[in-house]
Amino acid sequence: TTSQKLYDQFGLEALEITDSVFNGPNSVVFEQAENRLHAIKAIMAATLGDLF
Repeated sequence: TTSQKLYDQFGLEALEITDSVFNGPNSVVFEQAENRLHAIKAIMAATLGDLF
């Protein structure tokens, strides 16, 4: 990945980005967060479903 290449080449562990990049049309930040939420809810429903 790009982040792994940056770390390997320059030793960078974190980068700051501008708001325009974060909120831009190619940003996947919120889509990934939403997918994570649904995955967590599905795991909770599968493991705790009998309790409700």
